[in-house]
Amino acid sequence: MNVEGNAGSYEVRPGDVEALADELAAQREAVRLPADRIAALGAHPLELGAFAEAYALRDAHAAAVQRMGQLTYAVAVAIGFAEEVARAVAAGYAEADEAAAQAYRSLANRAAGTVYTSRRGGLE
Repeated sequence: MNVEGNAGSYEVRPGDVEALADELAAQREAVRLPADRIAALGAHPLELGAFAEAYALRDAHAAAVQRMGQLTYAVAVAIGFAEEVARAVAAGYAEADEAAAQAYRSLANRAAGTVYTSRRGGLE
């Protein structure tokens, strides 16, 4: 998004917003590797011995691993939500751009008596 001076106008490029969404998708995928490693840590309880301190440490370790897994999952969900929002924003701006372009084509068609079907199309 570019802001032009103090006039309050701005420019949003849907492709740039899509690129942001792609980067967010990559970040979400990158979070999965640590999540898998964290899950592996909790798969087998630590065997530190048969005394109270060892049991307490094992339980604390299991609780920490569980909490880290929950936090990692929450981060992945938040990144996924941000990705969905970015894609929705990009689509909204692309649709608005196309609607504005269609309005200009309609005006041009009425003024010139020529029918332009689309920006990729041609004359009818």
